[in-house]
Amino acid sequence: MASTQDKGGLGEVRRPARIRDVAARAGVSPGLVSRLLNNDPTLTVRPETRAQVMDAVRELDYVASSAAASLRRNRADALGLVLDRVTNPVFADVVHGAEEAATEIGCGLLILDAEEIARDTAFLTEVVKSRRVDGLLLQGGYGPDAGLLARYSAEIPSVIVNSPGNDVASGVSLEDEAATRLATSHLIELGHRDVAFVAGAPGAASDTRLRGFRAALRDAGLEARPDRILGGGWQAEDGLQAVRASDPSTSPVTAYVAASSVVALGVVSALAEAQVRVPEDVSVVGIHDPWFAPYLAPALTTVALPLFELGRQSVLQLMEHLQSGKPSETVITDPAPRLVVRGSTRPPRSFRA
Repeated sequence: MASTQDKGGLGEVRRPARIRDVAARAGVSPGLVSRLLNNDPTLTVRPETRAQVMDAVRELDYVASSAAASLRRNRADALGLVLDRVTNPVFADVVHGAEEAATEIGCGLLILDAEEIARDTAFLTEVVKSRRVDGLLLQGGYGPDAGLLARYSAEIPSVIVNSPGNDVASGVSLEDEAATRLATSHLIELGHRDVAFVAGAPGAASDTRLRGFRAALRDAGLEARPDRILGGGWQAEDGLQAVRASDPSTSPVTAYVAASSVVALGVVSALAEAQVRVPEDVSVVGIHDPWFAPYLAPALTTVALPLFELGRQSVLQLMEHLQSGKPSETVITDPAPRLVVRGSTRPPRSFRA
């Protein structure tokens, strides 16, 4: 698989200036910069504003992408982003990164909910058939909508977000296995020996995270017991039901790794319901570091993954797919998964004693 990380050993390479860098320097919006640089005939802008933007272009040595320019010819100048529940706060950075990249290539972004599409396919079918978008970014596909979205990826150039691609669709993935390995190792280093994993719905991301959980236990000489694999969903309710079913008030488990921080919300709720205290009685770690994690009580320990880069790279990968007509793979390795230790983890009581 390809990687976005440069290991060429040639020293630090200056990151190319982006449209948002030019916009920040000039004190204007990225959209205005994009329209100005693409010579939008409908744009009306004051001469002094135009001069500010061009000064910023020269100062930052910004070079417009010729690939992006060629992509725009005879195109709809719009991309579709299909998310598995658009209200999930974990996806905020994914959307932000995708929007920035789309703006830089002069495209709009149509955001759709996979669950809604599964209930009523008419709208997306019309969008695809009429080519109102040039391609699709498919984050959904963890539930009953998986086959449906696979069908669309065969009809229009597509990128599967945070999952390997296939014969027709490109893929952009995160280091999910490394993330859960890091989370589980943190708990083991604190002294926890009976750790449970609260899984997401079946699919590439959840399977890969489970593999990292098992690998960390194996490295520590611990058994990955089947009865310590709980759950099967990406919502807070899934985490709550999974832990509730395991009867946490009598369980010997001293720590939980949740497949996502949203699932971790349900885990903590189930523990509170059973009058099991976090972190006094058990510890909890969630994958992904959304905005709400520091504001919980206790604040949630997480493993941060580069979601902004995931959204951005997915758009760029789709642009390459549109140009070449061939699917490709990218694994985002820079920045690497990062442990963010907060109040929801501490050594188990027996270890503290």
